[in-house]
Amino acid sequence: MKHLSLLFTLTLSTLWAQIPDGYYNNAANLNGPALQQALQDIIDNHTVVSYSSLWTHYQTTDVKPNTDNIVWDMYSDIPDTIPPYEFTFVDDQDRGSGGGSEGEFYNREHSWPKSWFGDVAPMNTDIFHIFPTDKYVNNQRGNYPYGEVVNPSWTSRNGSKIGSCSYPGYTGTVFEPIDPYKGDFARAYFYMSTRYLDEDSGWPGSPMVNGAQLEAWALHMMMEWAMADPVSAKEIDRNNAIYTSVQHNRNPFVDHPEYVDLIWGEVIPPPAAPSDLMLSTLTDSSLELTWTDHAGDETGFYVYQDQALLSTLPENSVSYSVTDLQAATTYSFSVSAYNAAGESERVSTSATTALSGDTTVAHFSEDFEWGNQTSFLEGDFSLASGRWNFHQAGSFSLGTPRSGSKCMAINANLVGAQITTPIVDSLGSISFYYYQRNGAATDEFLIQKSVAGAAFETMATQNYNVGESYTLYSLTLNDTTSAIRIRVLNDNQAGQLIIDDLTLTAVEPVGIHPELQQLPTQLAFTSSFPNPFNPAIQLAYEVPQKTQFITLRIFNLQGELIHTLVHGEQAPGRYQVTWTGSNAQGAAQASGSYIIQLTGGIETTIRRITLLR
Repeated sequence: MKHLSLLFTLTLSTLWAQIPDGYYNNAANLNGPALQQALQDIIDNHTVVSYSSLWTHYQTTDVKPNTDNIVWDMYSDIPDTIPPYEFTFVDDQDRGSGGGSEGEFYNREHSWPKSWFGDVAPMNTDIFHIFPTDKYVNNQRGNYPYGEVVNPSWTSRNGSKIGSCSYPGYTGTVFEPIDPYKGDFARAYFYMSTRYLDEDSGWPGSPMVNGAQLEAWALHMMMEWAMADPVSAKEIDRNNAIYTSVQHNRNPFVDHPEYVDLIWGEVIPPPAAPSDLMLSTLTDSSLELTWTDHAGDETGFYVYQDQALLSTLPENSVSYSVTDLQAATTYSFSVSAYNAAGESERVSTSATTALSGDTTVAHFSEDFEWGNQTSFLEGDFSLASGRWNFHQAGSFSLGTPRSGSKCMAINANLVGAQITTPIVDSLGSISFYYYQRNGAATDEFLIQKSVAGAAFETMATQNYNVGESYTLYSLTLNDTTSAIRIRVLNDNQAGQLIIDDLTLTAVEPVGIHPELQQLPTQLAFTSSFPNPFNPAIQLAYEVPQKTQFITLRIFNLQGELIHTLVHGEQAPGRYQVTWTGSNAQGAAQASGSYIIQLTGGIETTIRRITLLR
């Protein structure tokens, strides 16, 4: 019904709130047949009442507003106008005789005629489709389908009509209620189709319905009626009263009119998922996410950090700046598109933020298990081992991994295609596994080194015409200088160079004669060897100037304390402790990167180490 009294308009918001909490939870995020089935499961097995009890129930479910004894009859009422007549409960109730003209008695109208379902329980007493109506108009309607009439053969005093159907798909005789109540009858029919879903075996049906389901022409018409005549306060009140006092179930299409389109309308799919989620401009506290939008029909995007919703972005977004991150911490990020139909699959990646105030990393092994990139990258990126630089490198799904699920690819036929490692202090050797993808017999890569930001110098050249089988490459440098970076250069070669499991080791420490030792000038690590390690690592450090309270602790990348190796006063000098890869309780820790933190007074220094099981 379209027209609302002022009182009902003012109270509409509170009436909506009477849907029980959680009533429709099992229907969430569904559409089509799955939604209809879920709703049937929710409203099934209602309390069945007697046919005679409907007379009394109507005094609660179908009473006109601002009265306590006037029947709300949709076959005689004219909203916002004084109707031609009204019925009083009990006094004007059908007694079995009379009713030869309009306005004499009201009775119980099966809006879904009894003959369509065989006049059996529980349909024959289901009050959701049985309304109090004028007895004469009810008899005139008989078991005609509802429809639309242009040239009526009979018209009631409130404007309801009988005649040939003018709605496309059916030309037989139909009954057309007035426009302000068409939505009420439509939603009653949607209820019947859902409540008795798959419970209609043996129903005779009619030109309007097949079992409990509407024929195509009737479904389209009823959907139009429901759209043109939205849910009214009358329907909401009736729904609540039936739930509370009569059958203890509800009409879902009154509570959620959108269910009509979700079940029978054109199903709008969720948007396509974004792809190529990439990280850039990564610091110790921030990074930039970028992705490719494949949808075009999204309402917007969701950005997740460690599985928790971080931000909701508008449509056509392709980037997001993440801030307030912790240094030396690994995070996971995901992005999805969404619209009214739901959320797409998420595309995900992960990153480890840089060390705070320190770009030098410990020696490491890198297996390139990072990101979901399918294209070659440009710029600086943080992997588990530290901050790398790529030029036409990445495409982690291009090659066949030696271990894990990803490997590095350096592109072909491009000048300067390369990967550059994080900065390390001292370098014993570099090693990695490689193979050639496509290419020529003369293809070769260069190993280059830069110290303290100086220009890269070529240290070795290696032909890589080895086919698509991994080969181990190793180069010993034994360079004790600081701030070293290594570059693997595939400069304008015909083939793509595939790399996996790259390792940088430290220079093996040598002893120093005691007479040559001098007191340290600052709190610092001097070595962590071997690194990567298994089963144990030697951690060497210096305590400067005067006796201090020293702590040396091991953390995982989530910031959780694993073990405290030193906790007490130490005099100036050089010290060494061993960590065996276990926590304080002796439990072996998993493979991965760990942070060692050395603190003395107000000074703190950290270093990354890698445990390989």
